[in-house]
Amino acid sequence: MNRELTRRSVLLGSGLAISGIGLAGPARAAAPPGTLVIGIAADPTGFDPEAVLNNTSGFVMATIYDSLMKYRPGTTDPIPGLAQSYTVSPDGLTYTFTLRPGVSFHDGTPLNAKTYIAGIDRLLNKANPNYIYNTGPVEGYIDFTYGSLASYTAKDDKTVVFVLKTPSAPFLTSLAMVWNGVVSPAAAAKYGKEFRQHPVGTGPFIFREWRPRDAILLDANPAYWNGKPKVEKLVFQEYPDPSAGLLALKSGDMHIWADTNTELLPAIHADHELAVLTQPGLAVSGVGMPCDTAPFTDVRVRQAFNYAVDKQAIDRALYQGLAAPMTSPLPASEWSFDPTLKGYPYDPEKAKSLLSAAGVKPGFAVELLAYNSGRGYNPVGPDLAVAVQGFLQKIGINATVRKIEFGAYLSTIRSAKYKGMFLVGWTGDNGDPDNFLNALFGSTNIPITDTARYRNPAVDAIFVKALQSNDHETRVRLYQQAQSIILDDAPWIFINSVLQVRAVSEQVKGYQLNPTQMFFDMEKVSLS
Repeated sequence: MNRELTRRSVLLGSGLAISGIGLAGPARAAAPPGTLVIGIAADPTGFDPEAVLNNTSGFVMATIYDSLMKYRPGTTDPIPGLAQSYTVSPDGLTYTFTLRPGVSFHDGTPLNAKTYIAGIDRLLNKANPNYIYNTGPVEGYIDFTYGSLASYTAKDDKTVVFVLKTPSAPFLTSLAMVWNGVVSPAAAAKYGKEFRQHPVGTGPFIFREWRPRDAILLDANPAYWNGKPKVEKLVFQEYPDPSAGLLALKSGDMHIWADTNTELLPAIHADHELAVLTQPGLAVSGVGMPCDTAPFTDVRVRQAFNYAVDKQAIDRALYQGLAAPMTSPLPASEWSFDPTLKGYPYDPEKAKSLLSAAGVKPGFAVELLAYNSGRGYNPVGPDLAVAVQGFLQKIGINATVRKIEFGAYLSTIRSAKYKGMFLVGWTGDNGDPDNFLNALFGSTNIPITDTARYRNPAVDAIFVKALQSNDHETRVRLYQQAQSIILDDAPWIFINSVLQVRAVSEQVKGYQLNPTQMFFDMEKVSLS
């Protein structure tokens, strides 16, 4: 039986259609010995961790930078990173960190309390000559992490003290994020606005070259504090075409496929020299609707679009059984997920009724913006937009899919001006539900991460209470309240949550997935 033809029949029968994937294309020469190649689907947009916020850039930055805290391998449990140890005062307001001795940045600048605090001052002090907001647009977690900070001081050469104005429950987990990577203050001063193209950290790999729309080249850091990497070089190679990525993986040009396309999983499973790694994902995917733009200002329209889309059919047809419909704004793997919520079942008649009540007539036209390659939270890429387009057509909505390069897509949806619908997704950065709910639906995060421009004062108030509470059960209750309200307000078409999926060569040893999808602990990875 022809698997592809059968699959296409299922898609067409569900109102979905996808583009074909061929296997033709040029193959590169096999990677040289000692070089580990990671395949990525899009070009990064820069490498300053507090100014650049997208997974592709994060993949690379996770190998260049260390953070004060780090995650226990395979988890989002925070443990000391560049900090050798830490203490927290009983009132949860004072954090004291002792730095690891003998650590230097890649440019030779020593890591000590003074240079660490210089990096924090670059983020928070407008009078700092190297103030990060003077380097260009900033998309990061500065306010998210340090918004409750009252002071930051170097107590002595190896001791850093943070004092908070109010408790911040996820403070330690946030400090471990790739977006809080510690940068060399000397390099930031030297390069200024160009630092995003010349990253300098303390991590296991040293930046050598960025060839835009091609590759990022890194060398092993022989003096890395956690042990010299087991490979000599690391390359992030761009493969926007999934078929080219598969060829590279099979030929040995690539060793780890960061943005594995689910459509090609049968071919990967069939190759005994390849393996597929999966992990419950801190990832969600959907379609954003601009809540400040008619007719999406009407909650009935947003709810109608949710009822119009058959999420189970999409998961069966496109995601190879590796996704589950979203019944809450949180993925089921995130603590405080509310299993009593049922989401929006497929009900096109109810969708039509809601649209009629809202005064939206059949034939309404809207653009649906899509990125042109797969993402970790959506490995089928623009095929998801085509699927949603088909279901909206059935309720009289004419959605036109427009596919653009990922960097341009991000700039468009984060402009606060875009009036159409758009694919949207998220991978948790620190394992805390605040990093999903507040990041995606808190009005203080418009338009960078709250790209739907959703505002609800009651939800914002819940986020503040949950963030300042150190009682776990209280936080669970508050985040479950927020989930229910957000689900009812429907700023997204809530589609699915996918497993993290990566394809690897059998040559790869010691590689472990992290729920955030970042490439942490890469110094432990070797090639047989």
